[in-house]
Amino acid sequence: MFDNLFSLWNNREELRIFFRAHPYLTPILFVIFQALQVIVAPIPGEATGFLAGFFFGAFKGFLLSITGIMIGSSVAFYIGRIFKKKILSKYENSPRYLKVKKVFKKYGVTGAFFLYLLPGFPKDLLNYFLGLMPLSFKAFLFICSFGRIPGIFALSLQGDVVYGGHPYKIFIVYGIFGIIFILFFIFKKRITI
Repeated sequence: MFDNLFSLWNNREELRIFFRAHPYLTPILFVIFQALQVIVAPIPGEATGFLAGFFFGAFKGFLLSITGIMIGSSVAFYIGRIFKKKILSKYENSPRYLKVKKVFKKYGVTGAFFLYLLPGFPKDLLNYFLGLMPLSFKAFLFICSFGRIPGIFALSLQGDVVYGGHPYKIFIVYGIFGIIFILFFIFKKRITI
């Protein structure tokens, strides 16, 4: 395993050159891969978010990641809606589902937003569970995107920093976290459940 990681590290510039040589194919394939990662969830999103920054750079990696994640999250939300009875029969007593239900009942959209911000919380499952809640798709898109932006950008930035060694970029993450919090609370009242 470590041999593969060292090989990746030693060939990182060649990989970026390969990606640049296929400017349409590699981003599309990455977005599809990222969307499938959310829907099927076999690979942790943290790994793919980091790789986006490592291979594409912080900004482009972030855009590709957020696009794939939002496509996958939207599909998961609608799967939750369509298969609500089947999912509830399987996960109705699941501790994670009960936690999401409790947070949503008590705190509504704000609670769901903070669940997306929590590091380590299973956000891919959260997409399905929110499809079971009385939540409009518009509100879901709002809280999902705003809740995921800081983490996704941080992962892309980390990948870029590891690739090229630009530690000053970490301060950008703190600024984005602050802006996201402010924007969420400004626009929170305008979204409908």
